[in-house]
Amino acid sequence: MKKILVLITLFICATQSYAQEASGTLTKEMICRGAAVSVVGNVKPFADRGFTKDQLAEIIAGLVKEPIKDAPNKAYDLFKANKTQEEVTEILYNDFMKLDDDIVFQFLINGDPED
Repeated sequence: MKKILVLITLFICATQSYAQEASGTLTKEMICRGAAVSVVGNVKPFADRGFTKDQLAEIIAGLVKEPIKDAPNKAYDLFKANKTQEEVTEILYNDFMKLDDDIVFQFLINGDPED
């Protein structure tokens, strides 16, 4: 279990780096894409290994911010409906893009989004 949590933590760090890449300026698109990739990357291994939604919720509790708290369950359901990783990422990305800009910058970034 500890190995899985370490893997999840490393993946989240990598995703945050991805979101901050392009010329030091963050855009809503970059943040939402990074968040979608992160959720998919955290959910897919558990869905593939037959974990239940309840088990998944217990494992990733606290990793997902409030405005997107339902995203892991949605991703899980989409994987169980045989959607591909790319399809699930795109669906979540489109969902996240519907959020207000202020919410996106507040819920996904630690620190000042201007940095």
